[in-house]
Amino acid sequence: MKSISLNLITLIALATNLTYAQKLPAVQQTSVRAPATLKIDGKADEWGGQLQAYNKSTDVYYTIANDDENLYLVVQAAKPRVIEKILSSGVTFTVNNAGKKSDKAKENATIIYPLINFDFIYDILRKAGDKDVWSGSPGASGPARPRMVTLTRTDSTVVLANKAFYDRAKNIKTGGINDIPDTISIYNEHQIKVAAIFDNKGGYTYELALPLKYVGLSIDRLQKFSYNIKLNNRGYTTGNYMDRASGQMMDADPDLDSVTDFWGDYTLAKK
Repeated sequence: MKSISLNLITLIALATNLTYAQKLPAVQQTSVRAPATLKIDGKADEWGGQLQAYNKSTDVYYTIANDDENLYLVVQAAKPRVIEKILSSGVTFTVNNAGKKSDKAKENATIIYPLINFDFIYDILRKAGDKDVWSGSPGASGPARPRMVTLTRTDSTVVLANKAFYDRAKNIKTGGINDIPDTISIYNEHQIKVAAIFDNKGGYTYELALPLKYVGLSIDRLQKFSYNIKLNNRGYTTGNYMDRASGQMMDADPDLDSVTDFWGDYTLAKK
């Protein structure tokens, strides 16, 4: 009876998320002034429970916002495999103040977070609650079918998941930002702030505050700029299988081993 109730709750949550996602654009359409009460704590309470867009290519909800000093990014993921991908390879946020949409553009400034050693990821996911796993080892006839395993999630296990996350996610990787090292601590002196937590429903929220000066933007110049949100591939594979029809070796985890991303445009919002 307990397992039926847990499954029902999971199905209701998935249906609610699907309905919510269908009403949102794939790319944010408007400029947003950050709430005056905004805190970078991973809770996203200040956004009233609704973000600006849901992008199907990455399977994340997000909002970009600003105040006079900072550019903000909020990313939420509800699907276990997407959360696993984020923990495995991080979210890359790229800003191009010249409006160019290219990974190779010289004006790109990037922030990558989180950075977690593979050895610790699954312990964090287990503590957080739900996780997709393979129901068996891939065989000659193809990959094993994925199934959802609902683990026991309580307030205390979520607390443990968040503690385990912060014990391991201590660094931020940067690129294209003058006078800032390629790797900095989350407790850095540059006022680049990050925070991420799991909630009691199995969701994951990541928040970033990036000073405008580091990406060549100013509230006094309201030019349009481009941005990219990317879920990186893991850089390794956990197994391959032989496809009987083609005779070729296939990746058992193509969703985790592929790069997914999208570009958008944003203009800073004034008061």
